[in-house]
Amino acid sequence: MKVTRWQIWKKVIYGNKNAFKFWSPKVKGEGDKTVAKNSSIKDWRKIIVLEPTGSLETTFSMGFSDIFGNTKVSSAKRKVKQGSFGMRMGPDDCGFFVVSNDDMVELKFVEYADITDEAKSELQLY
Repeated sequence: MKVTRWQIWKKVIYGNKNAFKFWSPKVKGEGDKTVAKNSSIKDWRKIIVLEPTGSLETTFSMGFSDIFGNTKVSSAKRKVKQGSFGMRMGPDDCGFFVVSNDDMVELKFVEYADITDEAKSELQLY
């Protein structure tokens, strides 16, 4: 998988229209129960694959909410036309979403995968 290394995760309030105009509903990701609660992100192998839908030229950023209510949005940007992407899954459940200032983008669960899955080698991972 192609890992996006240079991104900043900014803390936000989910749904805050002053931060972003458009917020997708959250997609629940079930945590990886095979990793320890205090494990490092380097040890996380489970990936949730998500597919954005909407106008192909719409730019968006990825976000998540953890079990503690912390909500963060990545500084990385994608366009809907780039297709599916992956997010790492730790031991706890998370809610994943996308935000945009251009237009509404919906988000759909595709599948779970392992970070070493050769069939997913072209998948961008955040």
